[in-house]
Amino acid sequence: MAGKRQADDLYRLLWEKVFAGLGNLNTGFDSPLIYHVSPSDFDTVIDRCEQLQVIICGIEVFSGVELLACEINAGENKGLGWARELVNRYRETSNITFCATFTTAEETDTLLEELER
Repeated sequence: MAGKRQADDLYRLLWEKVFAGLGNLNTGFDSPLIYHVSPSDFDTVIDRCEQLQVIICGIEVFSGVELLACEINAGENKGLGWARELVNRYRETSNITFCATFTTAEETDTLLEELER
């Protein structure tokens, strides 16, 4: 049950702190639980994740409903420089949105413990 509570806490943190005040560009083609933002807003997401120690696990880049890129942080990347590089690569492309998956160190530790059982 701790895993569900942690997921709920992470979801609340994302909506109340990471995405607060940003425009959700999800037009309905994706789950309503998935926030899509512009490149400049994703810069803000990255900054807030750094401040809150939220880990970005993966990022998807869309042009309209077309998936252009999907990059996963497999753990070898320390920090969020890889995320900034991805945003910069697509910044000038028109009609771009970014969405991501997130975790926290606490949530990751719990998942690893459960896998080891």
